[in-house]
Amino acid sequence: MILTSLGVIAFYLSYFLAFFLIYLIWPGIQAGRTLRFFLILICLIFLYARFIEPRIIRIKRRQINFKNPLKTGLKIVIISDLHIGLFTKKSLLTKAVKKINNLNPDLVFIPGDFVWRLPENKIEKNLADLKKLMPRTLAVLGNHDCGNQHEKDVSKKLMEILLKCGIKVIDNKIETIKIRGQEIRIVGLADLETRKPDYNLLKNLSRDDINIILEHNPDAAYEFPSYNMNLVVCGHTHGGQIRIYPFYKYAYKYIARMTHDFDKGLREFRGTKVFITTGIGLGGLPFRFLMPPVIDILEIE
Repeated sequence: MILTSLGVIAFYLSYFLAFFLIYLIWPGIQAGRTLRFFLILICLIFLYARFIEPRIIRIKRRQINFKNPLKTGLKIVIISDLHIGLFTKKSLLTKAVKKINNLNPDLVFIPGDFVWRLPENKIEKNLADLKKLMPRTLAVLGNHDCGNQHEKDVSKKLMEILLKCGIKVIDNKIETIKIRGQEIRIVGLADLETRKPDYNLLKNLSRDDINIILEHNPDAAYEFPSYNMNLVVCGHTHGGQIRIYPFYKYAYKYIARMTHDFDKGLREFRGTKVFITTGIGLGGLPFRFLMPPVIDILEIE
């Protein structure tokens, strides 16, 4: 709650920072050259982190080899932690959907946190662009969708809207799909922090099959009863969102309340692969620095 209040203050004060920068650059200012340079640099960094980097959507490609080879390649696009609401606006989602459709993937995964402090009656309008997603899309909900701490639980309304958008939410469900003749089992787990993931769904998985786990919080991987899966896809961490040491370590450990050391990217863990996307939205603070919004492409062989 305190962090959100600080974020709102920073959100609005950042507009005044632009005028302060103009004041510093204006000829005739009496401040010392060194102090003036330092203040200008700080202003530029803050303005970049507030207004520029959060609007840059990077596309990252990564090749992954499964132990049991696929008959044909598989291209999965992952977009997470949209956080449409207080700081992240609908326009970012519009841009992301266009980019995803141009990538022509086989599947899209959205591992949670669609909204953040967005009034329930505005969810449908703000997520309307999800209807334009052309590939088959599977999702699970995140902690902010399900009433994290003092936030309202909007999961019921959100699931109705996502269904209208053609997105299937698979919290604690198994979805078996066929792509070019090969069967893929997608296991969706409910959010670790706000719900109860049904780990029983993992007990009868076979290493001979193609099994992919979709879960919002990567900490859940430490609680799996077995690891007969090829890949676990998660979000939640934002990579710290502001990638300055040691702040980002604090951010994902204490703000995101991570117990373990999952951070971002691809990890090898107990014989399986865990991939943590850093997402596209803003949570807590209205800044991204050295951690721009990302759409991840996993090219699986």
